[in-house]
Amino acid sequence: MLEINNNLKTPENKHWFILFTTHKNMYASKCKQLANEYEKLDEYLYKYHYRLKQGYKVVHFALRTIIAIFGNVTFKRRQYKYWNQKSGKFEYVCLLDKEMSYRDVLDALNHCYISKASISSILNKYDIAEYFQLAEKETKTRIDVKNKDLYIQLDETFLATLDHKVKQDQRIRLVTFHTGHKEKNYKNARRELENKRGHFLMLKVGKRINTMDYRDLLIKELQKHYVNINYDKIIVCGEGATWIREIANSFGNVRYILDGYHAIKKLKQTEFNIIFENRKVTLNSWIKLYKGGKIIKN
Repeated sequence: MLEINNNLKTPENKHWFILFTTHKNMYASKCKQLANEYEKLDEYLYKYHYRLKQGYKVVHFALRTIIAIFGNVTFKRRQYKYWNQKSGKFEYVCLLDKEMSYRDVLDALNHCYISKASISSILNKYDIAEYFQLAEKETKTRIDVKNKDLYIQLDETFLATLDHKVKQDQRIRLVTFHTGHKEKNYKNARRELENKRGHFLMLKVGKRINTMDYRDLLIKELQKHYVNINYDKIIVCGEGATWIREIANSFGNVRYILDGYHAIKKLKQTEFNIIFENRKVTLNSWIKLYKGGKIIKN
């Protein structure tokens, strides 16, 4: 907050006092205006038919203060009580807070054309606060991968984005690090990767990515998340693109394999190009051998 000398005898102090008072009143007016907008939105949500349909009942009003660029904005909003079928108990929520979080995401990702319904679905599916606490904890704790295979799974995609209403094509390189699949019965469960970490690099289409520089970036990311890395046990996975093979070669003595999806796709293409009886049966046996780790490259 601005501080001024209480002595107003000099013209300079009078000038700064007027300027200070003007800005203070302007900021206070902005805070009050924003608070009114939030309270109007809370009133709208209170009258919205969805609120009644879902059984949200008002319990009381609660104050909330947020820090804006022009000062603290304090406003009141309704807190609701509702029956959560998943947890089997009554829970409390401020619908205005949820609406504000949706709009924050929309403002941050306005070029991605994500609907508010999609954001709502994601936020309702996950405990976001718990997720960030877990992510922070995992970021600070490096994983010991001594005597373990360490997979580097690489892929690339292209995405059109808007920058100040100007369309730009972006090239996105995605990498997933992991130590294989978790040991569990996968008969009726989705296979999960163990010790998984991720990274992405986004550049404008046409900008060259130096192989050695990208290799060094991957090593830096590995060292950020893992300890006791055995670089002879690294396995690079990909869909067969030339740049992925170059990355694998840049590491030196590492193995390169096709990822599961593209490996099975290659088997299907091979089966399609060969003429023999019982083609489907043969393909299924190939896939079974592949998934069982019994296909040996000659």
